[in-house]
Amino acid sequence: MPLALAFVVLALALLTGVERVYAAPTTVPISDKLATSIAADLFPVTVKLDQGNLFLTNPAVLFLGQERIGMQVRFQAYDYRPEQNVAISETGEATISGKIGYDLGTRQVLLYDPRIDRLAFDQKNAATQGFSDTIKAAWRAQVTNPLRAALPPHPYLLPFRNNIQSLSYDGTAINLTLSYE
Repeated sequence: MPLALAFVVLALALLTGVERVYAAPTTVPISDKLATSIAADLFPVTVKLDQGNLFLTNPAVLFLGQERIGMQVRFQAYDYRPEQNVAISETGEATISGKIGYDLGTRQVLLYDPRIDRLAFDQKNAATQGFSDTIKAAWRAQVTNPLRAALPPHPYLLPFRNNIQSLSYDGTAINLTLSYE
């Protein structure tokens, strides 16, 4: 019966000259596991630092309470300048977090109040302290509030990426609100 009703609505719309048919908004929940899978498609990532690079791998999306979501990554901080006899490589783990949002006009995912919650190197030495200072300085200089990112081109999101009206987080899932014309 619902299929027949849909055909009736469509037929009436066509007969009465209505140009658009609207559907009720739909909410699609994204679990931390699915969000991690979506994020994994964007990795590895290399971030240029003043001295060296940061190579990010193994993302894991974390749901942190009622308002904040986070991402934990493994990283390798390295500085290779052979002309100056510099070859340093250190590894560790970092967690960043923020409050999620969505800019409908630009179709960008927003992270409000972004911050580094944890920056931990596997070893503690002068090189890791230098990298830690460099990473924190780069964060302060380059990260905006809100932090903006394009919607990931993940196969799960592609079918309805143009219909996303908002993103929200309720402590258990990231919720996409979709609207169809």
